[in-house]
Amino acid sequence: MKTMAMSLVCAAALAALAAPSPHSPGQKPPITLRLEAPKAPLKAGERLLLRAKITNISDHLVGVGLTAGEALPMGLIYQVYVCDQRGHAVPRRPPPPPAPHPKGTVVVSVPNIGGVGLNPGQSVVDRIPVTNYYDLNRPGKYRIWIREPPLPAGYGVESNVVTVTVVK
Repeated sequence: MKTMAMSLVCAAALAALAAPSPHSPGQKPPITLRLEAPKAPLKAGERLLLRAKITNISDHLVGVGLTAGEALPMGLIYQVYVCDQRGHAVPRRPPPPPAPHPKGTVVVSVPNIGGVGLNPGQSVVDRIPVTNYYDLNRPGKYRIWIREPPLPAGYGVESNVVTVTVVK
């Protein structure tokens, strides 16, 4: 039952790629989001950093958030979707436990969220640490795509779908 529900989530998310983006009605989003898959297969247990190219296709300056390859809370900059070769959604990894700190100290953790303004036609490349969020240790093919959350945090833009092959 759980596997069927996860498959439906994956299918619904793929179908949403064809749906219009929730930017302003009648207005196309000012950016595009393009993922680049690694050329070589990934070995099980290796870290996967996907490159995401963000391009300003508008006629004005656009601000975008960047992860800089950091493990940020999901949905803060991007929503990441991963399906296995059977079309089943890959379960999310649990969040890592907090780092130990010396007794009697207070630790405040603030993610390193960056951003940049893009002029018309300008692009920037971000890195998405997929394996921080998903376990890709099983050999096989995985389909991955990302979505920038809709306004006010972003533009609701979805990327292309890339396939990553994991080997033993």
